[in-house]
Amino acid sequence: MNILLITPLYSTHYDAGWFWLRALNQLGHSVQVWDYRLDVDPPPFFHYPEVTLVLKGETIDPRKLPSPKAVYWPDDLERTPGIEKVLQHYDKVFTPVRPTPDWMEWLPTGWDPAVHKNLNISRDVETIYVGTANSEYKIKMVEKIWPEKVHGNGWREWYPPVYLHELVQVLNRGRILIDVHQSPTVGLNRKFFEMISCGFTITDRVPGMEEILGWGLTHQVSFTSSDEAKELIRYYLERPREREEVWLLQREKIQEYTYEKAVKRILSFLR
Repeated sequence: MNILLITPLYSTHYDAGWFWLRALNQLGHSVQVWDYRLDVDPPPFFHYPEVTLVLKGETIDPRKLPSPKAVYWPDDLERTPGIEKVLQHYDKVFTPVRPTPDWMEWLPTGWDPAVHKNLNISRDVETIYVGTANSEYKIKMVEKIWPEKVHGNGWREWYPPVYLHELVQVLNRGRILIDVHQSPTVGLNRKFFEMISCGFTITDRVPGMEEILGWGLTHQVSFTSSDEAKELIRYYLERPREREEVWLLQREKIQEYTYEKAVKRILSFLR
């Protein structure tokens, strides 16, 4: 199938579009990429697209795109005022956000088993957090938990951000990985999947988590306050065997949320 993939692939070196592109290629599709932040107009089509897939595309007018067309919108709608009217011009809208509006399809993702995995290297750091200091909720939560290492933009006197393969290397050094979302009221971020695939992970509790991990496992590895997070850290650092057992359960639960399976689901709606 000929697919037009619209994503800031070349202008943002850590763009998730690399994983979507790889998934489409692995499934045997012919893909043409349009980085809408670099080029105002799409490139000439070698083959007219049978499907158009947009990743976010906040400046794109969907009415000008070839159909059928779908968009994956990862953010809370309130973060981009007016975007709801734009998104409804797509044939299908996918999102990890919970609660999910009835005109959108819930699709949390993602990770790539060939990239995000256990590297079997020494886990010499007790706790690691990776992420940008881009919300008051996140900043307060992370600074109160105070992980041994924090990688990301905006943090005082901590480590620089890491992406893609460097991210995987960093995550594989942690005995406990910590995920904190933009806010406690929206759905899962992609780091939820990337972290779990690389190491035992605890995370703040957000909507949609129980649907993936189940009620019991969710309450074993999630927290609603910094004090709860610190108690989970203390508990699991003292119990390495239990930590490994729980991590195995976490990895089993995310098997259905790879980029390849997300692509298959999107295409099934458009054919």
